[in-house]
Amino acid sequence: MRALAPLGVKGVKMSWRTVRIKEEAYNHLKELAKKQKKSLSSVASEVITERAEGELSNKVLLSILIAELDEILRNPSLSAEAKVEKIEALLYTWIVANKLPVWEVCREQG
Repeated sequence: MRALAPLGVKGVKMSWRTVRIKEEAYNHLKELAKKQKKSLSSVASEVITERAEGELSNKVLLSILIAELDEILRNPSLSAEAKVEKIEALLYTWIVANKLPVWEVCREQG
C-alpha cells in the first residue's frame, strides 16, 4: 500500500513523495482519516511529523539530563554524599515532570 507524505517545514511550500507502508498501517491511517474527516495523505503526514518531532524532542531532553548529571558529577566542591543527594533530586524531578512510569522504586538502606 502507498501513502503520500509531505517533505518540508510548516509554512513552507511542501513537496509530495510516495512512500510504501504495511497494509495494517495503511488501514489504520485510513480509519483515522475517516474519523477526522481528512484526506489520507493529510493524516499520514501529521502522524509522520509528530513521530519525527517526538523522537527529536526525546534526544534533546536526554542530552539535557546527561549534561545536568555531568555538571553534578564533575563539581569538585561537592562531597560524594552531596552529589548523590543532588542526583536523586534531579532524577526525581525528571521522573515527576515527564510522568515516567516508575513501577517500583527501591533504595538500599546501608
